[in-house]
Amino acid sequence: MRSAHRWYIKLRQAHGHQSWTWWKTPIINKWANDDWRFRVKTAFESAKFNADKEKALPWFCQQKDRLTALYPDMSEFMIHRKILRQCGGALEHAVKSRTTEQSSAEGIINILEEVTTRTKIGSSRVNLKTRFNTP
Repeated sequence: MRSAHRWYIKLRQAHGHQSWTWWKTPIINKWANDDWRFRVKTAFESAKFNADKEKALPWFCQQKDRLTALYPDMSEFMIHRKILRQCGGALEHAVKSRTTEQSSAEGIINILEEVTTRTKIGSSRVNLKTRFNTP
């Protein structure tokens, strides 16, 4: 991140204070290349939700940021569906069955948290053979 900060400081010194619309072009030219897209896409695809390891809010927001960066024209509904696919099986079904096409990100996060805390769907599965293994 230091290189990005140095790049920003150098550009700001050269061009002074500019609006966000001006900054978008140099940022896209510098950072939004094929390698960056590949890294973001790989990070999105490898980040599966596990209720034992992470909280729903930061995970969902990070996934949403990744998709929005990759596909800026994608609808909110499709973004939410792609993120829910990363939850997998029973958790995906439980959240989808409680939401509508008009559901907001906040609503989906609340439902995701509710389902994982009340039902433990999305948690790591316990191997019952080792749990109840008697000597």
